[in-house]
Amino acid sequence: MKPSFVVRSGMVPLLMVLVACAEKPRPESLTLKMMRMQAETNYKSDVSSVAPQDVKKVEKVVFTCCVHQGEDQSLWQKISQAQPDLVVLAGNSVDSVRFDEKPLSAQYKKLDQVESYRDLRSRVPFMAVWDEQDYGVKNGDSDFALKNESREAFLKYWTYIPKLQATGAKGVEHSIILGPKGQRLQLILLDTRFYAASLREENGQFKKNWIKNDSRLGKEQWKWLESELKKEADYRIIVSPLQMAANSYPGERWGLSPLERQRLFDTLRATKAHNVLFISGNRSLGAIGKVDLIDYGPLYDVTAGPFNGAAAISEKDWHYVGKQVEEPNFGMIELNWKKREAQIKILNRDGAQQGTLSLKF
Repeated sequence: MKPSFVVRSGMVPLLMVLVACAEKPRPESLTLKMMRMQAETNYKSDVSSVAPQDVKKVEKVVFTCCVHQGEDQSLWQKISQAQPDLVVLAGNSVDSVRFDEKPLSAQYKKLDQVESYRDLRSRVPFMAVWDEQDYGVKNGDSDFALKNESREAFLKYWTYIPKLQATGAKGVEHSIILGPKGQRLQLILLDTRFYAASLREENGQFKKNWIKNDSRLGKEQWKWLESELKKEADYRIIVSPLQMAANSYPGERWGLSPLERQRLFDTLRATKAHNVLFISGNRSLGAIGKVDLIDYGPLYDVTAGPFNGAAAISEKDWHYVGKQVEEPNFGMIELNWKKREAQIKILNRDGAQQGTLSLKF
């Protein structure tokens, strides 16, 4: 005999309540939320990684920026196919500005779930510096109240950085020289957030800051940069999350601090540091920019990104060389030490070249 079930009067409201409860789970309590956030804050990456210090020789460097942990991650496979010796993230290694993107460590946890990313990091060393998204606040500067907490979380994930920092460094700036004599590649990663003076605004628009004491890098980082540029190297890559060359974009850039930008140029001249290439991010736009410096020569700045998400549209700026890339992309530097030549490329998500530059050194 089949079992029967009789719905009696008075049971229907109870069933409706049970169904409603099943469809609408209870919101997370404050206690549970605090416990979850604490666990995420304590997250320690389990991704196997290679330290930059272990690299014996560098012939190919890939770089990008603006990696959103919740967007398409297929570009990791294209980067892997390029077989780089080193990968550099020029800022915004994850997004952690919105309230629902806190804490920073939780966003790295999400990134760590991407298999193609895990595989690449297990084989190729990564270097990274922050920009506003992984710093934790839009247009962030030295006034950010949680900057020390952000630094702690950033260094907890990118564990190699403290070993490459000067004693007493407060931000995340660091450097390294890789390769044997005659093939020495120096990488200098600048912190353009932790020490930066607040941006000036007028009528809702950023305006150039001509105040002499308002620094982008801070006194100690400037001293450190000068000492780094005096070291012997055969080629140098300076990683600046903010664009150095292009100067028409209304948002953040070195050009908003013209005295600091000029100081950068003067420092290169004073230290006689040549064979220098800047790489930058921040813009969600791929482009090659150039500044012709008197008594120095041409100085190039290659902007790559976004890694994923929406890309910016092209803009007019006389510093740009060639076309701009309005889609997810990554940059690549191929160093031919025998020919003393650097081939710079910007590639899209299909691996097709969108911008190229050849430099003798």
